[in-house]
Amino acid sequence: MTKNQFHKILFLLVYWIVAAIFYVFLEMAIEGYTAAIYGIYNLNYKYNFFRVLIIATSVVVAGGLGLAIFEIFFFNNLFRKLPFGKVLIIKTAFYFISIFILTSVATYVSLIYILNKSPLHIAIFERYIFFLKSPKVWALMLYWSFVVMSALFVLSISEKLGQGILLNYLIGKYHRPQEENRIFMFLDLISSTEYAEKLGHKKYSMLIQDCYSDLTDVVIKCHAQIYQYVGDEVVLTWESKKGIKNNNCINAFFEFEKTLKNREEHYKNVYGFVPQFKAGLNYGLVTVAEVGEMKKELAYHGDAINTAARIRSNCNFYNKKVLISADLLSVLHDIDEDYVIESVGICALKGKKNMVGVFSVELKETI
Repeated sequence: MTKNQFHKILFLLVYWIVAAIFYVFLEMAIEGYTAAIYGIYNLNYKYNFFRVLIIATSVVVAGGLGLAIFEIFFFNNLFRKLPFGKVLIIKTAFYFISIFILTSVATYVSLIYILNKSPLHIAIFERYIFFLKSPKVWALMLYWSFVVMSALFVLSISEKLGQGILLNYLIGKYHRPQEENRIFMFLDLISSTEYAEKLGHKKYSMLIQDCYSDLTDVVIKCHAQIYQYVGDEVVLTWESKKGIKNNNCINAFFEFEKTLKNREEHYKNVYGFVPQFKAGLNYGLVTVAEVGEMKKELAYHGDAINTAARIRSNCNFYNKKVLISADLLSVLHDIDEDYVIESVGICALKGKKNMVGVFSVELKETI
């Protein structure tokens, strides 16, 4: 389980537990208010309240944990390439049935404790059947359907925006421009023009979809954020600590290469070749800010990101797949344990006055 997957499961579980506690408070408040109006006083009211609270929380923890794990590890992978509309219908049906089962279990267990009868006592069955026939069950189903789907919607929006971006929007972290040290990778498909002419626009677009889909797990594993998709190029970025740790920013490229190689049969059967990529990386200070009104997004401005793009454009000239700046190399730790680092010289990059030290990175061959 990755850290990202753990955070998603934890978010869903906490969200649903809070919803369960809120519902029990609301339910008991309504019951207490009704009893006061009609002069019905139940000495066990307070005792029943805590029983129901414990039962509801326990059922949500057990059932919610199962649903959260199922969602993150199964549904996300199974429906990744399906249209959003189909996914929404399938998930709604599945969770509606799951909610009904969990609600029924929670209600039945609550009746056992409240009535203090054996599970097979006729009084339990009568109250349970009465509950299933009452409008209350539909109110409960609607409430939990909203709770479950709203949590999944928040996760979906978070994934669309990118890891951590939604939280930054909510707290207004970048409402005013902020300066940050960041690592940028410009990842570009090699021979893209040749492939586009060979495959045609539609099949070429399918190729790009497949490549970016295979990149997803790498992005998660290496703690990257996807900044932009620009045609056949994708821009990844890291907060400096996350990118430097375990050389994640470099590992990402070679993990992606490994993923493409593992899917070699698929790419050859569908497209006739295995796609290869080149990358340019740089590290430095940039300004981050929210831009746009009709469509908001985070934008990075500064020489660091421009230099990364220029470095990537020199991959063909030096016949190298990965080029990094001297600035980035200076902050990476023990990179020579896994990679071969070679200087390609002090380069004059297009559009830049100052020369930049550039190094190639290749994976060490294992014996």
